Amino acid sequence: MPRSVLPLDGDEWRLGRAPSGPEPRQATWQEMERVVEWLPAAVPGNVRADLLRANRLPDLFWDQGPESARWVDDHSWWLVRDWPASLSAGQRVHLVLRGVDYLSEVFLNGRHLGSHEGMFSPQVYDVTEHVAAENRLAVRIAGSRWLPRDRSSAGEKLLNILEARLSGLAGRFPHRRDTLKCQMSFGWDFAPPLPTMGIWDAVYAIVSDGVFIRDVSVSQEVQPGEAHLEIDVTFDAAVAGPLVVACRLEGESFQGPGASASRELEAVPGTNRARLRLAVPEPRLWWPWDHGEPNLYRLAVEVQAGGRLLDGVVETVGLRRIEMDGWTLRVNGRPVYARGANWVPADILPGRAGEDDYRALLTLAREANMNVLRVWGGGLREKRAFYDLCDRLGILIWQEFPFACAFLTRFPRSEGYLHLARSEARAIVRDLRQHACLALWCGGNEFSPRRNEPLVSALREIVAAEDPARPFVPASPAGGDSHFWGVWHNFLPPSAYREDPARFGSEFGLQAPPDPGVLARFLPEAGLWPPGKGWTYHGAGLAKLWRYARPFLGKGEVTLDRFVQASQRAQAHGLQIAIEHHRRARAQGDGGALVWQLNEPWPAISWAIVDFYRNPKPAYEAVRRAFNPVLVSLDYPLRPYRGGDTVEIDAWVLNDTPRALPGTRVEIVLEEPGGRPAEMARLDLDVAANAVAHAGRLAWRLPAGERWRLAARLIHGGEVLSANEYELGIHDGIQPTALQRLRTRLAELVVPA
Repeated sequence: MPRSVLPLDGDEWRLGRAPSGPEPRQATWQEMERVVEWLPAAVPGNVRADLLRANRLPDLFWDQGPESARWVDDHSWWLVRDWPASLSAGQRVHLVLRGVDYLSEVFLNGRHLGSHEGMFSPQVYDVTEHVAAENRLAVRIAGSRWLPRDRSSAGEKLLNILEARLSGLAGRFPHRRDTLKCQMSFGWDFAPPLPTMGIWDAVYAIVSDGVFIRDVSVSQEVQPGEAHLEIDVTFDAAVAGPLVVACRLEGESFQGPGASASRELEAVPGTNRARLRLAVPEPRLWWPWDHGEPNLYRLAVEVQAGGRLLDGVVETVGLRRIEMDGWTLRVNGRPVYARGANWVPADILPGRAGEDDYRALLTLAREANMNVLRVWGGGLREKRAFYDLCDRLGILIWQEFPFACAFLTRFPRSEGYLHLARSEARAIVRDLRQHACLALWCGGNEFSPRRNEPLVSALREIVAAEDPARPFVPASPAGGDSHFWGVWHNFLPPSAYREDPARFGSEFGLQAPPDPGVLARFLPEAGLWPPGKGWTYHGAGLAKLWRYARPFLGKGEVTLDRFVQASQRAQAHGLQIAIEHHRRARAQGDGGALVWQLNEPWPAISWAIVDFYRNPKPAYEAVRRAFNPVLVSLDYPLRPYRGGDTVEIDAWVLNDTPRALPGTRVEIVLEEPGGRPAEMARLDLDVAANAVAHAGRLAWRLPAGERWRLAARLIHGGEVLSANEYELGIHDGIQPTALQRLRTRLAELVVPA
């Protein structure tokens, strides 16, 4: 019979607080008898999410709600579900928990199946001998107060505490690096400190017939006109005997010819491996959406005996070749300029985020002309639905391992810690390597590869062994990309973006509040305006918000509406300058621009261009326009202008597509205050595919007034491919104060680049 999967997700779970004891991490089946109260629970989920639904916690989003939820960390928790099973003779059952956060003990029908540490590695148990007609699955999760904190050396612990106090990140949890869980949950500059606990990913039972396929790995060699696949199958057999391993590849997102292969082998009891080879003539390649169709194949792998199916799995694969040429991605040999953003977890309680949440946010990214997302190292290995959607949307993923921010300090070097890092990293790679969207692996966010060489070496070795065809970058930034925070953290004007010489902008951004109506959904009325403590608690850098809003505020009383509008305009203005700078620099080898950040995990005053409730800020539209695959861009001195001044303009056409654009026209208009054209120009040129073209230079004298506007259009074949605009009357030339410069210098000593 074919494999059957019994989902154990849903709301048929129960949550119970474990009785306190001297050994909170040692669980027994009998302990559940002493649980005083059982509450309804959901999986995937989170302990706090269940408590919220049961009205045992206040709204975590409202004001400083997380402060009243800290007691949850001081207790361990049971999650229990009953489920039926009906097996035939010879069938096997494997229980799979894809993600339990973080220290867990798993029981089935009174039997202890295993202890586990980790958030990202799955737990797989052969429970064939333990399954009955009626079953009880129980998972005990240790409270976050008992998270490991003994893996750093004494010197590292001291530096952890010092860095936490100086940086403000995870000040309550200076030993966060001793664990391999979502680092953001310890508190970040856009999320509250709320260490997560729960079964955050899927749970299911797999029923097969004598054989259990554990892993299928596909390696590809894609050449013009053909593709060759090597398919490695690892499976467990209950008994020895002759078996046939077979595979078939056929179009999933299209109709077309397929390919198949099989081989016979003599299985032994326990682990067996088989390798099959497929030749695919004239393959339909997978492309990022702006370069072609994200074509996908369906790969079916089966193990048979005497014509009877014992087990089978189906994978979705895309045929493509991905390389890095300097800091330029190449897909199927073609350069792809990276236009995108940084992705952070979609919810501070990540178990709640599901396919609908992913689809909504990824659709917004796609509609903003993004073709790359960086899954930031302070976050997650997201659930399968995220990567499945990116496969289908044609969005490339820069995936980081879950290591983030070690400035003064470093990650532990103990063998126990490195063993855990290898285990978690290996599980992440095996889980994601089949996805066509996955472009590269990165060791993590903002740490020194040199000081963390043991960790980086372990990650590099895992990628080389498990997914050797994909590029590996030791950390970000490192060796060419930049996290440019001179604007915002160092108070520099947005014109400083143009001084960034890096060949890839992997982080840059400015904060902006959401609309006033959204602020009122999570801040008390008394603290809305002027800004109260809730603003800071929800991430607002008030001094910096005021500094960057100033050029857009004008005169008169500053109200909440005016402040929000000015901040949002400043964010949009700065991001346009940064993105267009990087895109024009493509001719010098610039490989991409990734805005910090697309989304946010809770209602915040953050750098996100889409607020938690999925409302795009004005910066979203500015980013969408600046990320147009074919863009007309005007480069002019960013300085204050007065009537009678001459503005010198260089017009550029940036074509990220594989299509040449001969006979293209650029139209540029200088508008007086009031919108009347003062100057007009038409520039004709041919634009090559995947190229940056200089359309021409103009020098115009500004008419009287102070609010001029430049508008540009790119026209090809009678169609407007790109429209862009610039406000000449707005200029931010505010330089940091002496005190701000001193603080920046001290920060650079503490947090070296």
